[in-house]
Amino acid sequence: MALSFFGEDEHLHVIAEQDAAKELFALLAEARTIYLRDVVAGGKRYSRYVEDFVNSHRYIDCDRAVCRNCHEMNIHIVKGVLNDRAHLIRQLFTAADFSFEKCMELKRTYDMSVPSHPAMHRNGGLPDTHPLSFGCCFTRKQMEGITACADAYRLFCVSPLRIKDMEALFACEEGFCLRVNNIRRVAILFDALLEHSLIQANWQAVLANGRFLQTKDGNGFVSASSLSSALSAMRNNMTSTAYGIRQAIDELKEGQ
Repeated sequence: MALSFFGEDEHLHVIAEQDAAKELFALLAEARTIYLRDVVAGGKRYSRYVEDFVNSHRYIDCDRAVCRNCHEMNIHIVKGVLNDRAHLIRQLFTAADFSFEKCMELKRTYDMSVPSHPAMHRNGGLPDTHPLSFGCCFTRKQMEGITACADAYRLFCVSPLRIKDMEALFACEEGFCLRVNNIRRVAILFDALLEHSLIQANWQAVLANGRFLQTKDGNGFVSASSLSSALSAMRNNMTSTAYGIRQAIDELKEGQ
């Protein structure tokens, strides 16, 4: 899919630095339109949306090297922002004041940020970035329901639990963590979300590797094995609370 910025057939040639910024804004505006249509309204998985958008916007109908290089740089920026700053993207794309200035502010934030989870290439080269993600994109109504469920069943040592707390958790916000009140209840909540394909299957590893859950005593972080054991124990002895949590998530999916 070729982007045009002066008309349906006329391509914007890159002459000055501002032209590159205009193309980046056009890409983000297009990404916003597709996000609201496919993810928010259509229920498409966020990770699939990112993959599809990047792959469908890789090339432009222009033979000029400077234009092609600019587009390659901008699509790389868009891919990085969509993957690494999903929580900021959701805020930007759903805001009423979406603008060129807001997009450039996001780019500056991205340029000055440090990758939080570097990993070495197999060939021992420069580090690559593999951001932690649950692969989720909840609607506002779903996030309100998840927060209400977690608060009602006292999953965490926070009272009252705020929506922005859960938004930070599911966005894998660097440095954020919640102290767990009942690990079994937390495990059954995430398992119920997985059952409805609202998150990815690697949720235990994401929670553990990101250190997003602090133990109840506050002396450490919940491990993936602890979450797995808690889930097995809960499945073997389903309580009324566990059924209540599952029912709450069932209702979220039904009302999507």
